[in-house]
Amino acid sequence: MKYFLTALAALFFCSIAFAQLPDNLPLKLRVGTYNVGHFNQGSLGGFQRTGQQVTAEMLRWKKWIGEQSLDILALNEWNKHFDKDSTLNAEEVLLKPYYRNVYFGAEKRWIYNGIATHYKLQNIRQKVSSGEYYMVIGDLKVGRKNIAVISVHIPWQKDWHKQALEALTKELEKHAYFICMGDMNSTDAEQLAFRSKGFNIANGGHMGWFGTAAAANMIAGRTAGPNTNIDNIITSGNISIMKVSAPHTGLNDLDHLPVMADLVVNW
Repeated sequence: MKYFLTALAALFFCSIAFAQLPDNLPLKLRVGTYNVGHFNQGSLGGFQRTGQQVTAEMLRWKKWIGEQSLDILALNEWNKHFDKDSTLNAEEVLLKPYYRNVYFGAEKRWIYNGIATHYKLQNIRQKVSSGEYYMVIGDLKVGRKNIAVISVHIPWQKDWHKQALEALTKELEKHAYFICMGDMNSTDAEQLAFRSKGFNIANGGHMGWFGTAAAANMIAGRTAGPNTNIDNIITSGNISIMKVSAPHTGLNDLDHLPVMADLVVNW
């Protein structure tokens, strides 16, 4: 009986290991990217009110993050402290209630990129794309395969922009599987160039365009327009993108809207 139970246990654990192999079934993930604008509509300094209004606004952000139920959330223009008086650590109050794994790059004056996820990422590294702008990259191990998860912010400045796009493209071409998310600050034509390389894109892909430069569209009296679709999710060609949305959140709508999508990894 003892040997039978041992053999049964071994068979059980082998079956679990096999189920985790990437060539068994496709992997589905819900992901999103959000330029949170320093919690101040794109200006530095965190949320500008004080007292109970800080707590109320923080709770609105926390509720929204929880409602999205994202497996992986990429972040741009994060702020270490949620409010101008530095009473609340943003990571602790907004991300840690939901995510066990949070990875941030260097905190620059304007640029602060990160990844929050339920999954443990390995080999976390930061790569400069141009100027102060950079990518945060981590490896998601699934069986014998690896998915590079990337949070990126492309500069809008003319002197840095082209170089950063070229650096990002070279980085993406290194990976058989990747999920890249962030503020691309790019024209529609520049975004479509990713498709021409065999990659998939959420914004400008099979479901069309989603305006995320919210203030520019609002001033123009529209919900979308050419070259205002600046936030995106880019994947390798073997990862399908579906159920794309760029909703108004009531949080940072004078700056950016998020982009969210369902991904299916086909091994």
